[in-house]
Amino acid sequence: MNKTLKIAFTNQSISSFLAYLGYRVSSTRKRLKVVQEFEVYLNSQFTFAELAAFHESIESWWAGNSKYLAINSHEIAGLSIRLYKSEFTLKNEKLTAIGESLASVYLRQRDTLSAALKTIKLGNLTNSNFQVLLKAAQHVKAGNNLGIKIVDKQRGTSASGESSVSLRDFLYGEYVETKRYENPKTVMVKVDIISRHFGHLLDSPIGNINADLVRQWMKSKERKLTKRQLAAGDSLWTLSPSTMKEGICTFRACIQLAKEKGLIKDHDLYSLPRIRVDNQVIRYLSDHEELRLYAAINQRNSLKHEQRARTIEHRMLRRLETPAHLESCHFVDHVSPFIILFKETGIRPGTLFNSKWSDVDLDSKFFRIRKSIDKRGISNVIPLNSLALETLKEWRKHGIHNESASYFKTRMDAWLFPSPANPELQLTTIKKSWDMIIKEAKIENFRLYDLRHDFASKVMMQTGNIYMVSQLLNHQQIETTKRYAHLMDSSRFEAVNTLDKSRQVGALPDFLK
Repeated sequence: MNKTLKIAFTNQSISSFLAYLGYRVSSTRKRLKVVQEFEVYLNSQFTFAELAAFHESIESWWAGNSKYLAINSHEIAGLSIRLYKSEFTLKNEKLTAIGESLASVYLRQRDTLSAALKTIKLGNLTNSNFQVLLKAAQHVKAGNNLGIKIVDKQRGTSASGESSVSLRDFLYGEYVETKRYENPKTVMVKVDIISRHFGHLLDSPIGNINADLVRQWMKSKERKLTKRQLAAGDSLWTLSPSTMKEGICTFRACIQLAKEKGLIKDHDLYSLPRIRVDNQVIRYLSDHEELRLYAAINQRNSLKHEQRARTIEHRMLRRLETPAHLESCHFVDHVSPFIILFKETGIRPGTLFNSKWSDVDLDSKFFRIRKSIDKRGISNVIPLNSLALETLKEWRKHGIHNESASYFKTRMDAWLFPSPANPELQLTTIKKSWDMIIKEAKIENFRLYDLRHDFASKVMMQTGNIYMVSQLLNHQQIETTKRYAHLMDSSRFEAVNTLDKSRQVGALPDFLK
């Protein structure tokens, strides 16, 4: 935030300012006429040092290092405009607002009675309402109740207390701002879920949203089932039950936040029927499947080494630049170590992708999960078994880590799994390679994420300790881990086996006699 830069805003200059921001954050830096005019204005009002600091704050904001970009208004002391990156897209070198709201307008002033500094939100800035917000700020500073009424009008609060603020404005405004503190990793995922399923309600006043509208959405996702399909327990929905449940729960949490913020008095979304999700069926590798998986991994790795050797020989004969030799490392690329580490630790793929070498302690044999990169926002320490430890030691020998470390202050700050295309960035997926490996291993109905279930299932079967498994999986609640509970209950198997022991001689079908 730049405290010295104060810009004289009008409805027209706001548009010029956004064009200037688009120019500063784009890669091509096209100087449109409106940009040149605004640049002349800035040069006439501020020093080179002030503009340099301002440009630095813009770059930090667009890189995601700042929560928002704040610009002070020249007209009224304490009046500022906050722009959030999540509310804008950069397309064709132009910065465009996703919704109607461009920014949030705040007024900071000292209370005359308590002498305490207070910050109040005047409303959401659009292309045409800055003068209205400016008038509201003037009245508030003067202690006039008219200013509060104008603020209430901007926030959309009616006399009945119900809000006329649209779902879109709330979603990309206060919702994103609040949820970013809870878990910045998932906030835009939740926004995308709500926009995808309830996009038809985005322009509706948030005070008008009720359970009947959600039931209409649910009705539109129903499919006609025959009696046999109903008897077989087929899903009633065109979407999977887990997707339906995710959409309703995320949307309900959004409306609940609006209630907590005082935008609405109450809502009836908790009256919606519960969606039953059968997530108790888990998939883990049998002994034969595990052997075939490692055979496919080893075969792929060997073939990749042979291909690398042939490429080097071919290019050397033609006196061309050759790729690096890999004699120092058994692994030809990231695929094998990633699969092995995921299988032996059960750490979520997204967490592994975003981990760094500083998260690994090879001497103490543990893997540290940072709170900031975990899906649930929970930090943890996962012990490394011998296979996981040796895999990490071998993977560390790969030449890509030297290249990746050149982009960071220390080697420990580099990514655990750098992108082969750009080692400055982290890896994001191995889906294509995984699909080929699982096909070669002839293992059916087994996703990459099922390796996490494989880890949990086998630890459960070996230890019978559900609380230990819950900690290793970094689950927030023990209820989530109970899907593996049946794997530790050997008494049920013993109970049915007593029937074989008590069976009469000859009481068997012919094929077993």
